[in-house]
Amino acid sequence: MITLYTFGPAFGLPDPSPFVTKAEVLLKLARLPYEKKRADVRKAPKGKLPFIKDESGAVVADSTLIRFYLEHNRGIDFDNGLTPAERGTALDDREVRRGPPLLGGDA
Repeated sequence: MITLYTFGPAFGLPDPSPFVTKAEVLLKLARLPYEKKRADVRKAPKGKLPFIKDESGAVVADSTLIRFYLEHNRGIDFDNGLTPAERGTALDDREVRRGPPLLGGDA
């Protein structure tokens, strides 16, 4: 089972981090069993959350890398049903939303 490491609930939200929310939505869309655990960001890989750890012990940090991991290692196609042009648009849109690194873009 995959473990998703998060900040935990805060400010009336399941998690205050949009990147944690993104990772959890990806796991739900993939219909993979997972559990959530709170983590100390100071001890996290890359010094930020979220990250996942799977049953093999693989650790993947960063919500975009989590998506790539699920696609390449679990055979999930989050863009299933999209035409090649739509896939290109979706990729471009993700990169635009990610934002420049100086603005904290982790997506």
